[in-house]
Amino acid sequence: MQKYTFGAFAASVMLLFSCGSQLGGIDEPLTAKNMYDLNRRVISQQFDFDKDGNVYYVELTQSHRQHLVNIWRVTRDKLNRTDKLTLYKGDSMTVVFAGHPTGFAVEDTPDGPYIWVSNYASKLSNGHYWLSQTISRMKFIPNTVRMPDGEGVEHFWFPHRAEINVALDQKNDLAAFSFYYNYEDEASKHIDTSRNRMIRVYKLSEVMATPLEEITLPNKWYRGGDGAPLPYDSVEVRLKVHNLSRLNPVGEVGTHRGGNNPEHINASAWQGFDVDKEVIWFSEGVTSTGTYLTGYAFDGTVVSHRTKVLSSDICPEWEKFGICDAARHQYENEGVRVWKGHLYLGMFTHKTGSGYRSNVMKFKRKIFK
Repeated sequence: MQKYTFGAFAASVMLLFSCGSQLGGIDEPLTAKNMYDLNRRVISQQFDFDKDGNVYYVELTQSHRQHLVNIWRVTRDKLNRTDKLTLYKGDSMTVVFAGHPTGFAVEDTPDGPYIWVSNYASKLSNGHYWLSQTISRMKFIPNTVRMPDGEGVEHFWFPHRAEINVALDQKNDLAAFSFYYNYEDEASKHIDTSRNRMIRVYKLSEVMATPLEEITLPNKWYRGGDGAPLPYDSVEVRLKVHNLSRLNPVGEVGTHRGGNNPEHINASAWQGFDVDKEVIWFSEGVTSTGTYLTGYAFDGTVVSHRTKVLSSDICPEWEKFGICDAARHQYENEGVRVWKGHLYLGMFTHKTGSGYRSNVMKFKRKIFK
């Protein structure tokens, strides 16, 4: 944890004054230019933008209603850049049985924004939903509840185990999916178990053009009860999917796990990823460790070395922008995005007296060699 003496505090204030409102990088103090949306009463897991700069937060309900994922859209004219907590969340759409969305994306279309999010997640013994089996795509329609088999919901799939998550780079025609190989495939491909969380990248246009194919999902789906719209049971699911195993990927990255590597990549908790032209951005961290970013090329080479986000240490900017305080010291990364040439991080924070909030911060996109 970084300690601030009076001299260090003064130096930080002088630096803020000297750079004015210029946009800072992740290794620099926060300025007003870094603030995209602040102090919003949302329990965000991920975020994204549409072409107009509206921000979408994915909120996992932190109660017994773990079967619900709320997607909130805050329009650009409602963004908050003050140090005051705002209770306004915007328009919302609810997706049922989406699981824990460590990946999420917004696609711009002539018909409006479409949401890409995990689906067919199963209920575990603790009531939480994990082990998503597909990625679903659906139009963002406020004030609706979307079931996995509902009208207008399409699914994308390839063989995998555990969770599957998604990120899009629509400008560069890319779609990326995080997943784990099935054990027999992992063994046959000699996958290093310290790098076995995979991120596979396809051409988005090819993903969309893949014809529908009827399959039976390989794992039973456990769902329902505890207020969900279905009673608790387990079923085999037969559905039509875009089977992406028919495609040739443009890249595949095995991301580090457990910190057992020279840079200690992923020594903390994985918090999301993004695909950005030729780079996979990988974020990690919790309050006790701080937030780190690493960039991978599509062949798995580290092209931007693991770098700590300076503002994830206790700093005077927390109080300046009202996002957090040293007494609570809760400042945790929830997602990374590259949009219009800049890097954005989601930060879930807590301030004594007014409680939790989510924030989206904008940074210079920089490769750390």
